[in-house]
Amino acid sequence: MSPFEFLKEVREELTRVTWPTKDEVIEATFGVILFCAVIAVYFWVLDTVFAKLLEIIIAR
Repeated sequence: MSPFEFLKEVREELTRVTWPTKDEVIEATFGVILFCAVIAVYFWVLDTVFAKLLEIIIAR
């Protein structure tokens, strides 16, 4: 397959793609940001708890 034939097929395939609407992109982006924030808080809480536990263990 020649590079030109490959690029032609890629272009044809891209015309068949169902692209998301602007609202779908905004909604998905908000969902990802919210998910990341929840996970960040979860790990922050775990880190704080384990740091306090380690502090208690070392203090003994």
